[in-house]
Amino acid sequence: MPGRQGYAVDQPEILIRQRLFGLAHGLSLLAAACLDLPEYSMPIQDAYATWHARQGKTIETIVHDLARYYFGSRAGEAEWPDLSRALNLPNSIEPALGEITLHAACASLPAAIVRPRYELDRMLTEGLDAVVNEATTPAVPPGDSPRSAAPPAPTPVPPRE
Repeated sequence: MPGRQGYAVDQPEILIRQRLFGLAHGLSLLAAACLDLPEYSMPIQDAYATWHARQGKTIETIVHDLARYYFGSRAGEAEWPDLSRALNLPNSIEPALGEITLHAACASLPAAIVRPRYELDRMLTEGLDAVVNEATTPAVPPGDSPRSAAPPAPTPVPPRE
């Protein structure tokens, strides 16, 4: 749709879906990168599959809503990569890791993915305040090493099936 690129800061209902899509996109990018590391492959596959089984319906809703927002009458043709491009999301998790190594992020992902910050269904229901509050909550509980923390997930891609 003409003029619809990036984030809709003036439309809270769309903005929350954009933020949650970004979170799912980042999580899927991290999970995909971790699958290439044999020592993390199985734990990541199991954790991500469990998370996706709970969040899949919400992800479908978010994708459907954003496809309508960005592509209008052609929404049915839109796929995950089309949405990530519309939101200018990265295709790699590496830039988002910063000082955290991929190994550290992969090691912490199974524990991190079960935390409230990845409950997309709850945050979609509760609204933008829930998303903002989770985004400002540390990914690692006090006392845990930030070096072993999962990075704040940018925006993920669907799991490999």
